[in-house]
Amino acid sequence: MKVRRRKLSAGFSFVELGVTVAVLAVVLALSAPNIGEWVGKAKVRAGAELLVKSLHFAQNAAVSSNRLVEISLVDSVNPPTVDAVPADNGSAWIVRTVPDVMETAASLQAGAFEQGQNSVQIRGSDNKTLVFSGIGQIYTSIPDGSNTNTYLTSTRAYQIVTPSGQYQACVLVQPGGNIKWCDPTIAAGVHACPGSATQSCL
Repeated sequence: MKVRRRKLSAGFSFVELGVTVAVLAVVLALSAPNIGEWVGKAKVRAGAELLVKSLHFAQNAAVSSNRLVEISLVDSVNPPTVDAVPADNGSAWIVRTVPDVMETAASLQAGAFEQGQNSVQIRGSDNKTLVFSGIGQIYTSIPDGSNTNTYLTSTRAYQIVTPSGQYQACVLVQPGGNIKWCDPTIAAGVHACPGSATQSCL
């Protein structure tokens, strides 16, 4: 009786394996720019959403406590302390109550972007401090009871950018209290910026 033996498959040849690797290399090379763009845009959008949440937090804290609450850009101290000094283009922020005759300042929230090559940055030199009142008013500095107090009269913008400046998102604070983030590179949609912010936040 004859026993038939199955012929074993030899698997991939070196030529087939080489062709497969070459095709994968070409596909990866073609998709790399798109992956880099997606990552850059995702970083600035995440940063913008984080800043919007902190601005809303400061706004809500002021209304719920009927106190003045400020949010300030500060140089990165992780986490920033209650006595941190506002800084132009700070890499972190702090939400704190404004001291009055009855109470001292108290830190309510603090945050900072990741430092290094893969981080994002906040820009907005004229926006280093915004102050929310218990009745919804927004000041550009801590009110002192004088007639020179500065109310927010026009939209203020923060720019969230990658270190190279290639990708950006805008965070807009309007005098009426509306806070949103937008993408200055798109012309229409939920996250499109108003005409004045198109292509540039500041």
